[in-house]
Amino acid sequence: MTTRRQLIAALIGTAATSTVTAALAQSQAVRFPDRPVRIVVPFPAGGNSDAIARTIALQLSQIWKQPVVVDNKPGADTLIGTSDVVRAPAVGYTILSNISLVVQNSFTKKMPFDTFKELKPLIAATETPMYFVVGRPEKTGAMPQTLDQFIRSAKAGPGTLSFGSFGNGSTGHLLLLALEKSAAIEITHVPFKGNSDVIVQLLNGQVSSSFLPYSAIAPHLPSGKLKILAATGEQRPPLSPDIPTFEELGVKGFTSSQWNGFFVSAKTPAAVFQKLSVDMNAAIRSPEVAAKLKTLGLTPAGGTPERFQTMIDKDANLIRAALKDGHLQAN
Repeated sequence: MTTRRQLIAALIGTAATSTVTAALAQSQAVRFPDRPVRIVVPFPAGGNSDAIARTIALQLSQIWKQPVVVDNKPGADTLIGTSDVVRAPAVGYTILSNISLVVQNSFTKKMPFDTFKELKPLIAATETPMYFVVGRPEKTGAMPQTLDQFIRSAKAGPGTLSFGSFGNGSTGHLLLLALEKSAAIEITHVPFKGNSDVIVQLLNGQVSSSFLPYSAIAPHLPSGKLKILAATGEQRPPLSPDIPTFEELGVKGFTSSQWNGFFVSAKTPAAVFQKLSVDMNAAIRSPEVAAKLKTLGLTPAGGTPERFQTMIDKDANLIRAALKDGHLQAN
């Protein structure tokens, strides 16, 4: 039988082991990083996601005094890059930069892993409103000047107005479905491979409308070929305070914004995860990064992992509603 003395000794040994383990984890966090860090971007070089990752990587390398390398791994609807991070050792040295993780996890039936069990949201790098923009359709020749005009035109001819997005289940497509439901209208959805294709078709009058980030629209606003009717978000966007929000215009349910954020393995040690959160906040909120992101038409976000999780949950709710209504199907 175990004596009282043996039991006490065992408890003391367990406590000592826990103390040593905690001390080692804290020591690891203090030293982190002591070698190069890799940020995986599951998109080709040259897009906004790539630019965000490279801008923040440069600032982090100055904070950490270690190289921070951006590794572009596009393909398989971002699954190649995401899988790379999931398979990497869970020690904080491999970070995922992603904008479509919720879409990927929701619409791919045969995922090789459960994304949100394997990966943990770290921080939102940017939080950018999506702008509802219209062009001059060839068929009618009339460009709506207000959101109310657009909705009335859509109601007058169900399906005659069209909407371009960068793919089924994309942020723009989900917002279109929400607009159709909220305003009781029907618009023909035309998916494309990317924002650049959507812009071309808007300018050519082949599609009537789209939800796009400001950076994609801004070059075409002075010519009058495109017009912004409303923006998502709870407040007017800082980059364009003259644009009303959907909420202001009486169309509810458009408070979410497009985000680009960072994820790490869910098994990353807590002390390292905390250090990553603190240092990445410092990088994102630095004047250098803020200035660069502004030139891209993006707004720095930052904040806690919990805040980022809230943003992710808003997207997940939009997707669940679309799947429930039967407007979208998982692949």
